[in-house]
Amino acid sequence: MKKLILIVLAAALLLSLTACGGGSAKQQEAEKPAENSAGMANPWSDVETPEAAAEGAGVGYFQVPEGGTELTGGRVDWAVFRCMNHLAEAIGYVGAAELRVRKGLKQESEDVSGDYGEYAFEWTQEADGWPVKCFGNEEGKMMKAIWLSDNFSYSITVRGQGDIQDVYGLGAEDVVALVTAIQ
Repeated sequence: MKKLILIVLAAALLLSLTACGGGSAKQQEAEKPAENSAGMANPWSDVETPEAAAEGAGVGYFQVPEGGTELTGGRVDWAVFRCMNHLAEAIGYVGAAELRVRKGLKQESEDVSGDYGEYAFEWTQEADGWPVKCFGNEEGKMMKAIWLSDNFSYSITVRGQGDIQDVYGLGAEDVVALVTAIQ
């Protein structure tokens, strides 16, 4: 009797695992999105240089710190430059943290960061003669910075990886060094 119960339980377990397997190949193919399916188009265009990002965005000029620039937080390396209408962006890393720099037309928005999160701390610091609004979850550690210059809005966002994603930030010296190098 015990053998029969074990066989029935094993069969039930196998059937339940098979049911969770995702179905037949034909069913899985039918669940894939169609190649020409409608969806939101990606407004970003990847380009090779900050100059090409500026041209594509229509913001005149876009300068970021040179790759290899050393900050207290680590070395700056750029991975992607891209643009869309009135917005140029550089994505890279400072140490192991992701770094994003954006430049957009001031009339479009004063905050071009695309980051609308809540932060525990907000302060203003001067960098290169400009008042820079800084935001972070640790006092004095910038995770987001925004400032205005002439006809343009600028932003810097930095995010650590893993457990430090919501607390990693750059100190005042790094903010000044970045703002000074960005145009």
